[in-house]
Amino acid sequence: MLELLQASLSQNQILLTILLGLVVCYWLMVVFGVLDLDTDVADGGGEIDMDPGHDSSTGSVWMSTGRFLGFSKVPLIVWLSFVSLFMWFFSLVLNQYWNREAEVLRALLLLAPNVVASVIVTKIVTFPIAKLFAAMADADSEGEEILERNGTVISMEANETYGQIEIPAKGAPLLVNVRCQTGAPALKKGTSVKVISAGPDNKFYYIESSIP
Repeated sequence: MLELLQASLSQNQILLTILLGLVVCYWLMVVFGVLDLDTDVADGGGEIDMDPGHDSSTGSVWMSTGRFLGFSKVPLIVWLSFVSLFMWFFSLVLNQYWNREAEVLRALLLLAPNVVASVIVTKIVTFPIAKLFAAMADADSEGEEILERNGTVISMEANETYGQIEIPAKGAPLLVNVRCQTGAPALKKGTSVKVISAGPDNKFYYIESSIP
């Protein structure tokens, strides 16, 4: 135990130890009710906020990156927590076997395989967790009719490839992924809209402006 503590506080491990400590503090505050867990996910509840100067491809790039790395289906804080944990663990192992002299340069070089391995393992571990959050999202939206409802665009804009609106509900507002119909103009943030039809598998909905 003492050796583990010493290794955790070594010069090549201390930053990751501090990062993991911050993660643990965050989850302790969530457990004790000091903070609320943000359950938004990039594919379901998270807003992709874009500057007006960015083209719409930025949103799809972010979503594609999320799907590839694994953080599009779980809250980003959950994904980062697992990555931090695995990076801390793999750093201990890599430095123990391939950097016994505790060289800083070698420790930096070992970061590359550490990051790759941590992301891969995190993606595997969060796969079943993603199903849990998907079920939670479905339960939150159950009984709430989406079609023909009015809402407000909360992403920087809604177009043919991405967008998100907020629909008033009895409890918390519903956050819904939306798209404009092919050929329809993009709708800016704050525009009042109406949901007109559902997309494939109800993964998103088509909208139109509710302003004549």
